[in-house]
Amino acid sequence: MKKISCILITFLFVLTLVSCGSVNKSKIVGTYELSKAEGVGISLTQEQIDSMKAIGLTATLEIKDDNTAVMDIFGEKLDFTYDLRKMVFTYEDKDEKFTFDGEKIAFNNEGRALEFTKIK
Repeated sequence: MKKISCILITFLFVLTLVSCGSVNKSKIVGTYELSKAEGVGISLTQEQIDSMKAIGLTATLEIKDDNTAVMDIFGEKLDFTYDLRKMVFTYEDKDEKFTFDGEKIAFNNEGRALEFTKIK
């Protein structure tokens, strides 16, 4: 009985560790638009972002189901991979931590912050 209890507790512990910090992929997959940008002495308001969008300057983040993502910043596209267990995007072998609240993806590193809000 002690062996069975020990195995059951170990199984539950491993299951808890595996599920910690991970996001359901179906919730994060989609297209996001830039909703906040700060850094290097610059802070864009939503009004400024909307004005840029009105003249064709857009910044989007597309999260795909195959663990890849494309960030399109004003026409310059960057290809990423992502790991939901570690909550990181990887670009050129560099990891960038992010948060996801079900609607917004946010990056905050070294005094710069980007936030993308899901549009579809």
